[in-house]
Formats: sequence, C-alpha cells, structure tokens
Amino acid sequence: MDGDVTITTFGELSVRDGGGVPVPLGGPKSRLLLALLLSRAGDVFPVEELVDELWPGRPPATARRNLQVYVSRLRGTLGDRLTHTQGGYRLRLGPAECDLVRFAEAAREGRRLAREGDPAAAGPLGDAVALWRGRPLAECGRLPSLAASMERLDEMFLGVLEEWAEIEGERGRHRLVRERLRDHAPAHPLRERLAAAWMRSLAESGRTSEALAHYETVRIALARESGATPGPVLTGLRSQLVDPPAHARGIGNHLPHSRGVGNQLPREPPDFVGRAVETRRALAAFHDAERAGGDCVLLVTGPVGVGASTFAVRVGHRLAGSFPDGLLRVELGDRPLGTVLDELLAAAGLPAERSTAGALARWRTWLAGHRPLLVLENAVSASTAETLLPGSGRGAALVTSHFRLSGLPGVVRVPLAPLDEADGVALLGRIVGPARIDADRPAAERIVRACEGLPLAIRIAGGKLDSLPGLRPAEYADRLAAAPSPLDELAVGELTLRAAYETFWRTLPPERRAACRRLAELAPPLRPEQVAAGAEELVECGLLTPPTGAVGARFASYGMSAFVREFARHSRPARGAVPESA
Repeated sequence: MDGDVTITTFGELSVRDGGGVPVPLGGPKSRLLLALLLSRAGDVFPVEELVDELWPGRPPATARRNLQVYVSRLRGTLGDRLTHTQGGYRLRLGPAECDLVRFAEAAREGRRLAREGDPAAAGPLGDAVALWRGRPLAECGRLPSLAASMERLDEMFLGVLEEWAEIEGERGRHRLVRERLRDHAPAHPLRERLAAAWMRSLAESGRTSEALAHYETVRIALARESGATPGPVLTGLRSQLVDPPAHARGIGNHLPHSRGVGNQLPREPPDFVGRAVETRRALAAFHDAERAGGDCVLLVTGPVGVGASTFAVRVGHRLAGSFPDGLLRVELGDRPLGTVLDELLAAAGLPAERSTAGALARWRTWLAGHRPLLVLENAVSASTAETLLPGSGRGAALVTSHFRLSGLPGVVRVPLAPLDEADGVALLGRIVGPARIDADRPAAERIVRACEGLPLAIRIAGGKLDSLPGLRPAEYADRLAAAPSPLDELAVGELTLRAAYETFWRTLPPERRAACRRLAELAPPLRPEQVAAGAEELVECGLLTPPTGAVGARFASYGMSAFVREFARHSRPARGAVPESA
C-alpha cells in the first residue's frame, strides 16, 4: 500500500490507512520491528543490529530470512517509505504521517527559534509539549533495544518543556505553566531548570511556601543522589522568595532566569560503592582547572563492565553547579561523526546543518561562547573525541572509553580497575540486602570473584539473587562456578554481560579481533613471548592486562579476563565479511 498512512506512537502503537481504518501489524516481532525503525526514523538501522534486537542472545540460523519476511510485510503497509540501503533499513516519514516525527520536528524548530530569541518559539514548543502523552512506544516497555532512543526522547521532551515554561512564564502565563508542570517538576527533582520554572509559577500565584518547599525537595535530592548543591539560579530564586526586594511590585519581573541546556545526565545508581580515590582525583582536576581559569578533559578508562559510564555520571552530577550552561551527554561508539553532531546540536537547541563540516563549525562556535560540561560516552577513537572537545572558552569534558586512547593529548587520566572484594561484596549487599549477604559472606565473596569484580557482572548477579529470593548465595556461587558459559549465566531481565561484550567487539578492528581469538585459545597465564606480536594493541583496547614490574619469560605474564577469553573463543567473523588476519 503506497497511499496515506497515520502512525501513532504515543499510547498504543497503531497504523491507520488514508480512510482511518486500522491496519493489522502482525505478531510481537513485527510490532517490535516497526517500533525499532520508528525509534530511528530517517536513519539507517543496520541489519546486524536489527537481528540482535529481535533475537537477543544467539539468533537462529533463519534470523535474516525471517527479518526479510517481516520487512516485506511492513512494506505492504508502508510502501516505499521503508527502503534497504547501506547495509540496513531506513524508514522515512513526514510529520503528518507520524506523531513521533511531528514531535521531534516541532521540538527542534522550537528550540532553534528560542536560541535565536524569536518569540515565535512558543508555538512549536507548545505543539511539542501538547503531543507528549507519556513515553512513546510504551508497549515495548524498557527493552534494551529501545532504551537509548527512548532516553534521548525523554531528555528532548524535558528540555522542550523547560524552554516552553520559561517563555510562557516571561509572557505572564503562569497558570498554564503551572498546569503543564504539575506532574513533571515533582517527578524530576534533579532538573534545576524545571524546578526554577515550577517555583516561579507557584510564587506568581501566591503559593510561595510551596515554591520554597520544592526548593528543599531539590536540595535534598541533589545531596542524596550526587552530593551536589543547587546551582546559582535556584539559590538566587530562593533568596528572592525569602527576602523579595522592597520595591518589587510583582515577583516575576525580578526572578533570575536561565537559558542553559539543563542537566541531561541520567540518574546515578543509588547503590554506587567505592571509587573514593578516583572520585577525589577527578573532582580535584576540575576544581584546579577552574581556579586556573582553564578547561579540563577527564578520560575515564577501563574494561567492559567496569562502570566507567556510571562513574562519569556520578562525577558529572557533583560538578553540575560549576557549569551554568548545563551538562550534555552523547554516545560515541562507532557512530558517524555527523550523527553525533546532529544530536549535540539538537541537545543544545541549535539548528541542524546539511554537512558534517557545517555542523562541526556550528558546534565549536557554540562551545566557544558557553561553559557546559560535555560527557562523551564510549569513545572508540582519539581523533573523534578530540574533534568534539572544547577548543576555546571554559567548557570541560568527561570522556569514557574501553580503549586507553593513548593519542588523546592534554587529558587527566582516571583508569578504573575492577572492584576489590570488599567493595564488590558491599555492592552485592546493597542490591540483595545486607542480611542475606551477611548470612553467608564466603558465598558472596565467591560470587564477586566469579564476576571478576566487574560492577556490571555483580549487578547482574545481584539482580538474579534479588529476583529469586529462594536461591541461596551459596547455590548461585556453585552455579556460576559450574556454568558452561558464565557469560550466558550472567543475565537477568534487561541486563546481560554478553550484550556488553558484543557491543564492544563490534568496535574492534578486525586484526585485533583475530589476535584476541588466537590468544584466547592458549592456556593461561599468557607469557610475554606468546603475546609479543600485537601486545601493545591488545593492552590499548583493554583485552590484555599487562604485567606489573619487570617483564621476563620466567617471571611475568599477561592477564586475560575469563569473560574475554570465552567471548573471543566462541566469536566468529560474520559470513561474507573480509577475512581477519592476526
């Protein structure tokens, strides 16, 4: 069918033809495929990723053929809007055809106009706010395949809501702002910009005590979640409410306003443990740079599952008050630079550019005039990370990577090691409850050792124990020790250790994959002469742990994680791929 269609994503996922008649979408796999394509509407969704998302774990041999069948059925509904290109599928839809596309375009246009100071921004911003009726594609729950896209949409909506509320508040429409923010401000106490708009709307209606009460809610939430305090905008607003100027005729004309991008970092896990030394080093580096009037780039590195991203989020929240232009976060991986720049420009409320060069120029111009904290997640190459870093001005950056990125100059390096046994047991106890761990601490220690001290693996093990209250820690420790595949055993709900290694493996050059496979076949420990060829490259990407002290064939050895060894031994090049040479 090549005629008109209308796709609804807010609420139940549905497709209607030009006459408004519902179009059957088929079974769960077909609906999930459509949801995945909608989450990246306009972009190419690689076939390999679609297969992995539709059949998590180990796809069946018929997966690609089945995917083609599902795509063919969707084409019967969507026509040439769904095309195959560049090794993947792209779904192109116009604003009139899909509410999610309509929301995204209104949000981008509204934020662009707001950045230019155009009062007409209230129109598209208001349209976007009105379209949002809870998270889109909600029927897919919190599937890992959609989590990143849905998180970006949540952040886009909250940014739009903040921008809209400020503009409408300046226009005196405090009642409308109050009605729209009533459900969102209390639900997001860590978003200071949203809190400020909510407090202003309350104060303008004479509800000053409620506004001050919300300030206390924000203050307590910031202290509990990240050890931070409210920034200058909120503290200034509180002072105005507690002791307004004697000449003030209306409070709204005197309250400070902020047009930063807000705090776009996700919530820090409340069960975070350890890393005290690394946290002090990171905070000291930023504060020293701030006192010196310069910028700071912190590079956080470590193996898969070590918690580099969680650590960066923790540090970022603690630094939020030092960056009035907000905190921006973007995933790098092996994504094209143009795609990353588009996300950064959208997050900053800037208009998109047709070329990558134009987008980069606009991004650097914005950075030069602002003071944000930029969080670049999962950097794969030093050159890409360096391209996005502040070149002038007083911005700062947190970069996380499983690679050492030795070619990245002028950075403060904070390498993260797996947790020691005590911290690992403490983390396990916070997840399943200290009483259950204290009852059999030796078993908890065995679990932590089986997880190699990796926070991600420990969280998965804790999630498994928490979901099975009848499973004793000793029994689960035995299961881990006897499991034919520890990678497959360490999986619970949306968390799987194998998926983390699969994501990392895709970013490795073919020659490093081949070298890792070759070494994984050797019996541990690995002697220096066995890994001499390519050892530096494998250490660079975290696949080998170098010896400490002097190196010699008789008294030093390289280390390889059992998880890396298992994954590498059972990973094979995709069919039709260019052969990998060691």
